[in-house]
Order: sequence, then C-alpha cells, then structure tokens
Amino acid sequence: MWLGGRVAARSASLLRSLNIGYILSVTRTEDVPKFTSAQLADSEPPDIKYEFVQRHIDIQDDPTEDILIYLKDACDWIKAGLDSGQQKAKDDDQTQVGVLVHCTQGISRSGSIIIAYLMRDLSLDYAAALSLAKESRPLISPNQGFEAQLNVWGQCKYDIFIHDPGSAIPREKYAYKELKSIRDDLIGRGEEAVNRVRVASMASMAASFGKRRLQSIEDAKGKKDGEGKDEKQSPNPMSRQ
Repeated sequence: MWLGGRVAARSASLLRSLNIGYILSVTRTEDVPKFTSAQLADSEPPDIKYEFVQRHIDIQDDPTEDILIYLKDACDWIKAGLDSGQQKAKDDDQTQVGVLVHCTQGISRSGSIIIAYLMRDLSLDYAAALSLAKESRPLISPNQGFEAQLNVWGQCKYDIFIHDPGSAIPREKYAYKELKSIRDDLIGRGEEAVNRVRVASMASMAASFGKRRLQSIEDAKGKKDGEGKDEKQSPNPMSRQ
C-alpha cells in the first residue's frame, strides 16, 4: 500500500517501477491521473500494455467535509486491490501488485484514508494508526475535522451504520449522528464561523509542519556535528505503508 500526491500519481513510469496496479484518487476530479495510450504502452516487455485499475472519491480538504460516509467503501476497495494483487503475484510468481492512495499533496485526505484502513485492518485507535502511518510518511497530517471523524470511525468500530436484520435501510450510529449535528450547527452559524474552523485547522497543520521542519534541521545538524558532513536526501514522492 502506497501513499503520495498528484505529481507522483501521474507518473506512469514511477507507478510501474513500484509495481502499482491500483490507484485510489481522493481529490478533485481535475486531479485524477489520466494516462495516454502511449504511456500505458511504454512498458517492459514492449508488447504488453500496462493498465491501472482506478477509483475516484471526490473529497475536498475541508474540516467540514464528511469523509466518514466514504471510509467503508474506500477501505473495502483497498482491501480488494491488495488481495487481488497478492493473488496475481502468486499466480504469476511476481512481486505483490500495490495500491496507491493519493490526494493533492499526500498529506490530509489520502493520509486520512490510509489511517482509516490501518485502524480497521489492525484494530487500532486513531493515535496508534497515525503514529504507524507517520513512520513511513511523516508528512501525514489530517485536518482537524478529519481527525475528529477518524476518532468517531474508531468509536463506531469501523462502520457508522447499524444493519438491522430484515431492514434494507441501515441506521446511523449515535456517534456519527452527533458529529453530523455538531457540523450542521456550525454550518448553520454562517460562513464566518466555518472560516474560523478552517483557519484553526490550517494553523494546526502549519504548526505540525513547523515542528517537523525544526526536528529535521536538528537531526541534520546532529549528523553534521557527529560525522563531519550533512547528508542530503531527496524527498520521496511516495511512501510505502
């Protein structure tokens, strides 16, 4: 399972080199990668046309956006892709075919989907899943609204609905209903109130990035003092989870 931004997701050659066959785009429609026939045909061996299985979920990186409604389907799709890739690898005696989850920068939206998957797959709470995801990609930072929803995802045991026997219409669990009520109340108070929440979320993310940047500088300084040189590394456009 891989996590990245839109630039990496548009590179057919990079995706092929990592043996990625499934792409989940959690972004605006215009940011969904589109591949030309020439890109798909440019593979090894040359007579084989490489193809990607793609899925798009239109989510805005906004703390008032409801991502909970998409999490179960997204996790199911990732699981199906990983299982299919694993079976294909066994049948063809090749490396596991991977799944890429991406948004614009690979930070908030796609990070939230990865965290939701780890929570469900490994029975983790939000804090543990976030910590695990950050081991591979320290950039991951769900906005405050997504963070609250992921905590509810855990409270609801990874399904926000109650499925009653004999009923075709599921009922919303209490924690989800309460969260929606709080969000609707906020939106009902007008654009100014919503913007205050957005600004607070952005400030929190900026503080997180600043802290990480400071830690990187301190780590680099430590290497320089200890080894006599500062090793520079190119940023990885994608991270394996």
